[in-house]
Amino acid sequence: MIVITGSARVPEENRAEFTKVAERQVRLSREEPGNISYGWFEDRMERGRFFFYEEWKDREAVEFHFARDYCHEFMEAARRLAETEPQINIREVMVKGK
Repeated sequence: MIVITGSARVPEENRAEFTKVAERQVRLSREEPGNISYGWFEDRMERGRFFFYEEWKDREAVEFHFARDYCHEFMEAARRLAETEPQINIREVMVKGK
């Protein structure tokens, strides 16, 4: 399984647009066949600090995901709307018992 985490700090003036593109990204990603889970959350103690958590079946599912046009559009929008470069981490994990 592949786990992807990401984060972005978004200024208040970009919040509405960021929310719109993030919701689209999550909704479409959840429909992909290799997606196990995908969620995004705002830090309740720091408004405008967003976190993303994704689980994917395997490397092929991640490659398929990153090739989607909407994924490219989201990353471009996130870079434009965030205060600093959004962070992303990709890790392959073993699921106990598999």
